[in-house]
Amino acid sequence: MKLSCPRNGRARAVFLLLLSMMLSVGWDLRGIPQRFESVTNDRLNELRAEIARYDDLYFRQGKSEITDAEYDRLKREFQTLEQAQPGFVQSDQSVGDDRSGRFPTYVHRERMLSLDKIYTESEWRAFYAKLTTQLGRTDLVFVVEPKYDGLAISLTYEQGRLVRAVTRGNGVEGDDVTVNVRTIRDLPRELRADDGRPIPRFVELRGEIYIDDVEFARINAEREATGEEPFAHPRNLAAGTLKFADPAEVAQRRLSIALYGWGAWEGAPAPQSEVVFLGQVHAWRLPGVTGLRIARTSDEVWSAIKTIERERASLGFPIDGVVVKLDDAAWRTRMGANDHAPHWAVAYKFEAQRAVTRLRAITLQIGRTGVLTPVAEFEPVELGGAVITRATLHNRDEIVRRDIRVGDFIEVEKAGEIIPAVTGVQLARRPPDAKTFVFPDRCPSCETALVAKSGEAAIRCPNAHCPAQRQRRLEHFVSDQAVNINGFGSATIDALLKAGLVQSPADFYRLRREELLGIDGIGEKTANRLLAEVERSKHAELWRFIHGLSIPQVGATTAKELAKKYRDLATLARAGEKALAVSFGPSVAASVSEFFARPENQADITALLAAGVQPQ
Repeated sequence: MKLSCPRNGRARAVFLLLLSMMLSVGWDLRGIPQRFESVTNDRLNELRAEIARYDDLYFRQGKSEITDAEYDRLKREFQTLEQAQPGFVQSDQSVGDDRSGRFPTYVHRERMLSLDKIYTESEWRAFYAKLTTQLGRTDLVFVVEPKYDGLAISLTYEQGRLVRAVTRGNGVEGDDVTVNVRTIRDLPRELRADDGRPIPRFVELRGEIYIDDVEFARINAEREATGEEPFAHPRNLAAGTLKFADPAEVAQRRLSIALYGWGAWEGAPAPQSEVVFLGQVHAWRLPGVTGLRIARTSDEVWSAIKTIERERASLGFPIDGVVVKLDDAAWRTRMGANDHAPHWAVAYKFEAQRAVTRLRAITLQIGRTGVLTPVAEFEPVELGGAVITRATLHNRDEIVRRDIRVGDFIEVEKAGEIIPAVTGVQLARRPPDAKTFVFPDRCPSCETALVAKSGEAAIRCPNAHCPAQRQRRLEHFVSDQAVNINGFGSATIDALLKAGLVQSPADFYRLRREELLGIDGIGEKTANRLLAEVERSKHAELWRFIHGLSIPQVGATTAKELAKKYRDLATLARAGEKALAVSFGPSVAASVSEFFARPENQADITALLAAGVQPQ
């Protein structure tokens, strides 16, 4: 058999793909020529370096430049080629390494392993057959659980008290992030049980720290409102948050935890099964996994996997697959483990919900702080049960990096099962008339020259009087994220702007009944209700007014902290940059100071107070 690898880049990629396919169906290629062996070694070295870089981003920095499915494909290609090269130096089958170098490390009492992964029904059937063959029985019970997409953690309780929280690290030792884990609101510091069973003298509880869908959406909404790029995935956000140096910052993002297993267990009988363990977690009032299922046959397990896959969008937390475990602890011990994964459990990984569609146009949204966000407008596709027609492209650099052109066939998927994202372009299908998008140098709304701050990807319109910005600011001020004046929708605010009745937040408090009656669609009952809402909002919480002012880099969380420290609008407006920097850092301090230094913003504060606003 003679094989040689083409040198042309695209042909070479196709050739290596064919090789991978041949290996996957069992072809024996150990007799391949030396020249091809050399090329394959080159590819293996390329993959090893590429995977190592993605591992560093994923485990240490909480970032990802590719989707989980793309990463898994690289790993599978590496493993397949590696198996066909007996002379190649085998890779370290580790669990990754999330140690950051910024925290003290701690050695796990019992090694913290990962899981082997499967991707197809046939792979599950093969895993099941291996278990039944090695154990010599078919009356096995399995626990089928959602695979939370976050950061693995080990909690140590001694004498019933939480004393330590350590990340998986390299499986042997991890980062000691106890001070940050203590900020998780639903995690008890002490184990309390009413079931009469003794609390272990020492126990390691294994789980996953994650950010749920609601919190992920809240944080991204704040970032977009203040001109920051939204997070692409809740897993990256959770991992990055847990490694913050300041626990106060961690507390501002509501991390969650789900416990799914145990390590060392001393001073009391260890659980005899997964079901018993999860019952103990509940008895100790700890947060455990939800949505699990019990299965007794291969068919039942596969049915449970597909059910969880169908329901994943409604769970309320991010998952990237399903974990299948033997329930019985004794059978687990018999199956054992290797240096990176147990032989009694496996993770079925979902393929990303992806669709291909045609890019019709790229439009620009102007935010309340002046940031221009490009949006992909494409032919409708269905993802996760919803029809999607648009997705953010984040910023100008993202369009250039991906070489996205109007008319292209683009790949769209739901990032973290929550927000639609453009993940790629099918260059082979690019039509000859595809047009490069030219980002404007002037604001589409007011024609002001656009600017880019050093170190930021965002492009901004600096004109505070820009009509588009003004409308977004007014919409935000009355929203439930700010002062919460019910009834003023986008259409009503647009009509008030055109009538010259509202230009700044203070103008809502100057509205008269007869002025509202002059707006199409507003009758007496609606006018009275709107005025009552305006009057009620005069006494809203101070942080709502601060957030409602649309100060760059000030989201709801920072607004609450500013309200605690400064107590009223006038005092905050007088706070100097140096004083602000002590509690809020140089970036926020500069933004707040610059905002209140502008005469028009000073006038807005004076007008609000003169209109009778009395924040609580």
